[in-house]
Amino acid sequence: MLIQNIVFSLVVLMIAGLVAEPVARILRLPFAAVLVVFGFLGSELVVGLGYDTGIRATNFPTLIFYVFLPVLIFESAYRIDQQQLRKSLAPILTLAIPIMLISSGLTATLIYLGINHPGFPFYTALVAGVLLVATDPLAVVSHLRKVNAPARVSILLEGESLFNDALAIVLFTAFVSLAISAGDQPGVDIGPLLLNFCTMFVGGILFGLLCGFLGAAMSAIIRTRVLESILLISTAYGAFMIAEDYLKVSGVMAVLCAGLVMSRAHERTLEPGDRQYIYHWWEVLAFLSNAMVFLLVGVTITLEMFELRYNAIFIAIGAVLVVRAFSVFAVLPALTVFSKDKVVVKNRLLLFWGGTRGAVTVALALSLPTEIDAWWTVQSMAFGVVLFTLFVQAPTVPLLLRKLYPRL
Repeated sequence: MLIQNIVFSLVVLMIAGLVAEPVARILRLPFAAVLVVFGFLGSELVVGLGYDTGIRATNFPTLIFYVFLPVLIFESAYRIDQQQLRKSLAPILTLAIPIMLISSGLTATLIYLGINHPGFPFYTALVAGVLLVATDPLAVVSHLRKVNAPARVSILLEGESLFNDALAIVLFTAFVSLAISAGDQPGVDIGPLLLNFCTMFVGGILFGLLCGFLGAAMSAIIRTRVLESILLISTAYGAFMIAEDYLKVSGVMAVLCAGLVMSRAHERTLEPGDRQYIYHWWEVLAFLSNAMVFLLVGVTITLEMFELRYNAIFIAIGAVLVVRAFSVFAVLPALTVFSKDKVVVKNRLLLFWGGTRGAVTVALALSLPTEIDAWWTVQSMAFGVVLFTLFVQAPTVPLLLRKLYPRL
């Protein structure tokens, strides 16, 4: 039966994730990079053998958004060091909101001008721009922790990614609607789309805060580590699904805010041992979610992407690097010129090279509707940029760290 094939395929994917971790350690490559390779080789083998896994590309958007993203967003919000986050909140929000918006527009413009093809309209470029600026420093932060790098660097990368990803997903949804409804036709009325975006964004925040406070109240009654873990899972998925399917607001913003509120509540009410138990539980869930996402990338990647879309991939990589450098070295100092909490040049270098792309970019690329013009080109660019960050940027971060902080 097809359901048996699906379950068996998921078990195989989980085993592949387990095997990939020691292989990544031996090869000194990011875990996600090895997962992509495993996914690609495994899919080629399965196709060659003619086995039907039961997994369909048409199910990827639902699988990514309703199964994996709530876990990844909630885990990031719940586990982040809120004390360090508050200390560096000004530069983090500067990176995650105004700089993210500027970067999306600049990246979209450079890609549009670089491709310069009538089959690649500017609305599609906007979709590409926003999914390519979503950062994921997972592999980089793991390196930073191994060498006891300054906490300031880690929190800047993690904090930027936390808020940047949530905003990117909301913008992505809005731009996808724009691209589908408008295509390459000029004169589109963006007023209703802008209003819808603001409604989704603010509504998601308000509903997420409500879910977080309700979860915190329930947590005060439960006070059992196992039930607390179940409560957090219910809060994450409940906030996302109700927000998306019933309230028509941003489920990602709801999950983000609920995670931050629950984390703050547990800091005050839970014993350190219970909190550590919950951390480990969410680490397992995040590990599985990340592993599945990157394995699905490997399954989706085809050699034709690089044979037929290599020009677009190189344009995207170049645009991402140029815009990231401009944002970190020019826009960030300009926007924080009157702030007491400035980012020193060393940390800006790490922000530039350590601003890798990962799970969220991949998730958005996998969820691209085929109704969008040149959707396959956008997906190819996204995969190309992610592979560049995994195989070039992330592995070379330790070298940069040793140059900048020789005493580590």
